[in-house]
Amino acid sequence: MTSVTLKKNYRCVQSLQQFYSGGPYTVSSDGSFIACACNDTITIVDSSNASIKSTIEGDSEPVTAIALSPDDKFLFSASHSRQIRVWDLSSLKCLRSWKGHQGPVMGMACHASGGLLATAGADGKVLVWDVDGGFCTHYFKGHKGVVTSVIFHPDPTRLLLFSGSDDATVRVWDLTSKKCVATLERHRSTVTSIAITEDGWTLLSGGRDQACLNLLALM
Repeated sequence: MTSVTLKKNYRCVQSLQQFYSGGPYTVSSDGSFIACACNDTITIVDSSNASIKSTIEGDSEPVTAIALSPDDKFLFSASHSRQIRVWDLSSLKCLRSWKGHQGPVMGMACHASGGLLATAGADGKVLVWDVDGGFCTHYFKGHKGVVTSVIFHPDPTRLLLFSGSDDATVRVWDLTSKKCVATLERHRSTVTSIAITEDGWTLLSGGRDQACLNLLALM
């Protein structure tokens, strides 16, 4: 029987660090990187090898919401401090910050134009912000519980915003009239996520009632 000599010395080729602690994350439009909440920081992770490209230091409070601009140049974040921040990913500098909700921001989404940011609040409100100015352009109130998710229609010419809540409803907001144009009540528990199909014609939602629903054909 031939004996086998095992190697005794090894060299570390790659070392992986913790980059995600649960909570919000978002993937770049080309899939090349992921922005993840890691306690009170945000890590930018290379999708090809799971290495940390950079780290954005927070404000010592857990991160509650993250979103990217359509061109992946800017990152939006919020924490339990209720502070909303805009980060330049090329320099990792905070360009501006502001507060608006009376409770933590639970979700956020950037408009396809890159000029508007929507935030979903634990205070039951949905707010829309001018990204450059940091001022509120729309104030939507109607949900009877925590707003868990928010998303713009992917077509920038169709000025619609959708929000899900733990009141088991999805609401459709018209940015032009600044009104709620539909309330969808098919879920029996918290709406945890909402999405729009690639063709822009169908709204999908998932909830804690273990249901994934086709709620609306977008007209």
